[in-house]
Amino acid sequence: MGLQEFQAVVLAAGKGTRLTDILEDRPKCLLPIGPYPMIWYPLNLLQRHGFSEVLVIVQETEKSEVQKRLDRLQLKLKLDYFTVPVDSECGTADSLRLVSDKIKTDLVVLSCDSIIELKLFPLLYSFREQDASLQMFLMEGGKDQDVVVPGPKTKYKAEKDLIGYDRATSKLLFMASASDFEETVKLSGHLLRTNPELTISSNLLDAHVYIMKKWVLEYLAVSDAISSVKGEMLPHIIKKQMLQPQTIPENDGVSEMNLNLKIDNIFRFALMTEMDEKIDKASIYNKEKKPVIHPIRCYVHLADAGAYGLRINNVRSFLSCNMKIFDHFPALTGLTEHELKSSTAKINSTQINKCAVGDLTVISEKTSLNNNVIANGCTVQPKTRISNSVLMDGVTIEENVVIDNCIIGEKALVKSGSVLKNCLVGPQFVVAANSKQENVYLSNADGFMTID
Repeated sequence: MGLQEFQAVVLAAGKGTRLTDILEDRPKCLLPIGPYPMIWYPLNLLQRHGFSEVLVIVQETEKSEVQKRLDRLQLKLKLDYFTVPVDSECGTADSLRLVSDKIKTDLVVLSCDSIIELKLFPLLYSFREQDASLQMFLMEGGKDQDVVVPGPKTKYKAEKDLIGYDRATSKLLFMASASDFEETVKLSGHLLRTNPELTISSNLLDAHVYIMKKWVLEYLAVSDAISSVKGEMLPHIIKKQMLQPQTIPENDGVSEMNLNLKIDNIFRFALMTEMDEKIDKASIYNKEKKPVIHPIRCYVHLADAGAYGLRINNVRSFLSCNMKIFDHFPALTGLTEHELKSSTAKINSTQINKCAVGDLTVISEKTSLNNNVIANGCTVQPKTRISNSVLMDGVTIEENVVIDNCIIGEKALVKSGSVLKNCLVGPQFVVAANSKQENVYLSNADGFMTID
C-alpha cells in the first residue's frame, strides 16, 4: 500500500500575529526562507517522500496569491486548496475540521512554518509498529537563541512546552504550556506509578508534524469545542488514553443506537473497525503482530541528534532560520547549495559569501555581501556592505550603504550613505539618505512594534 495509506495536509492559514509589521497583510506562508517561500519547505519534504497530492489550507483572501507563487515553483504535487474565512477565528483543529470529509486514510499533518530536517519514513514505520492513534515529532529546542533581534531592545522570554513521555516506550503521557504553571507542576500519582520511565522536558520543540489515525479526525469533526490541535486536541486525547478503556460487549442484544449512548464518544471512534484491521494487516510499515492494548495510544518520535529545525512564528526565529539556511539547506531540501542562488539573478559582485539570492535580483559590482538572504526582485547598488540580514521582495539598496543584522521589509528603499545596524525596516518604508540608525523599528505606521 505504501503512501496510499496516508494523506497529507499542510496548514497555512495562520495570520502571523507576531509578524504583522513584517507581513503588512501579506500571507505569512510566503515569507522568504532562503530563496523559497516558507510553505515550499513542507511541500518539498512531502514530495521527496513520495507524496503526489497534498491538501493545503489557506486564508480565503490569500488563496490566489499563494497558488500563483507555488505554481511558479513547479512542484510535482497536485495541490488541493481549501480556504478559511478571513473574518473567522479559526484554529488549527478548526482548519482540519474543514477537510474532514476529504480524508479517506490515516493522515500526515504539517504546519507551513515548520522548517525542519526530517526523514519521514521512520515516523511512518514507528506509527504503524506502535499501532499509534497519534504521533508527534519533537526536536531539540532553543535553536533560535543565537541571534540579536533587530529593533528596540526588549526582554525576550522563550515560549516553552512541558512534554512528558516514557523513555522506554516513547509513549506521550503529558503535554502543557510552561506558562500554565507558576513554579510547581502537579502530576497524578497514578501517572507516575504506571509510568516509571516518565520524563518531563521543557527543552523540546513541538515541530507541528503529526501522524494520526483517520478516526482522530472523525472524532474532531464532531467535537466543535476543540479549536486548536496543540493547545486543546493533543492534551484532550493524551488524557483519554489514561482512562479505563470501554469496550463493546458481544451478543448482548443491545441495539447499536443504545450501545453508542453507553460508550464515551472518543472510544466509539477509537475502537478498531474492519477497515482498520485490513489496513493494519496490509501495511508495508507493519510486520509484527500486536497484543490487544488500550484503543487510544499517543507517542512521540524524537529527531535524530543534531538535526536542525525551527518553527517560524516570530521575528527571532525568522531571522535565525535565514541566517542558518546556507549551512542546512541541503539537509532541509535535498538540493545543493548552488540552488540557493536563482538562475535568473544577475550577480556581478565578487565578494559574496553564504548568501541566498532570489529571482530577478540584481547585485552590482563593488559590493560586499556576507550571510544574507536577498529575496526576489531586489536591487543592490555599488559600494554597499550587507551582512547577517534579510532583504524581502523588491527592496532597493542605493550606493554607499552599510547594513548589519537587519530585516528590510518588502519594497523598502534604503537611500545612499545610510548606516543601519540591528534595525527592522517596515514594508515600503523609505530610509532617508545618510541616515544613521541602530536598534530601531522604522515604519510608515506611527509608534514602535514590540519585538518578540
